[in-house]
Parts: sequence; structure tokens; C-alpha cells
Amino acid sequence: MRGDRYGVTSGLNLNQLYPASQVLGQLITFRPSPNKAIVGDNAFAHESGIHQHGMLANPLCYEIMTPALVGVAHNHLVLGKHSGRAALRNRFEQLGYTLTRDELQHTYYRFVALADRKKNIYDYDLVGILPDQIREKRREPVSELD
Repeated sequence: MRGDRYGVTSGLNLNQLYPASQVLGQLITFRPSPNKAIVGDNAFAHESGIHQHGMLANPLCYEIMTPALVGVAHNHLVLGKHSGRAALRNRFEQLGYTLTRDELQHTYYRFVALADRKKNIYDYDLVGILPDQIREKRREPVSELD
């Protein structure tokens, strides 16, 4: 991966690392540990607020390689009790909601209260904490989300 620095190459097809890991996981009936570097489910996941903000500004701040380099579709921001306003705003925009600064602040307080009670926050949870007047102003969401 660092042939530019060390002047050597491995001959590995790096963008097949993650897909090969998934195939192997199916064959041996268990997947890599979620915190496993490169191939674990959390390798390109980010939950901390300042970390997420940095990822939104420039993903290479916290990732030394792009997910695509090893065959992962994309990185993702996990919304939880450590998430900040930037990640929350980003997710609402992906869902088709544009919030003003004040609306985001009000919704963020509701989000933090929810995240303190629930481990996993889903999109329907986020929509549920929006005030009715914001929910009614929904635009078409971003389509590349899974």
C-alpha cells in the first residue's frame, strides 16, 4: 500500500481484501470481529462527535486509506450518544430534511436524550424526534444510502 514511500509492491489486488474476507466468512460460518482492521464492520465506522466532524470535512483526517481501496463501499457515521451536531445534520440532510441552526439545536437535545436511552439509533427514530413542521418540509432524500 505504501509503494510510493518504500519503493516496493506486493502484487496484491487490495480492492479485493474486503470482498475476499466476506466470502471466507461465509465459508467458515463466522465473520471477522467487528473491530478488526480493514475487514471488520467497524473499520470505517465513526461515532465520536469531533471525529465525525473531521470525517465530514476531510475523510483522510482519520483514515489512512479510503474504504474503496480495500473494497469497502463507503465509510459511515454511526449516530449514538457520542455523536455531535455535524453528524446529526448530515444524516438529516441524507434523509431529505434541512434544519436551521435553531432547529438543529432543539432536535439535538432530543437526540441526546434518545441516545442515552437507546444503543442503536435508526432513521425512523431520527424522523420521530423531528418537530412536525420540519417533517412536513421533507425533500427527496439522497439515494445512495443503504
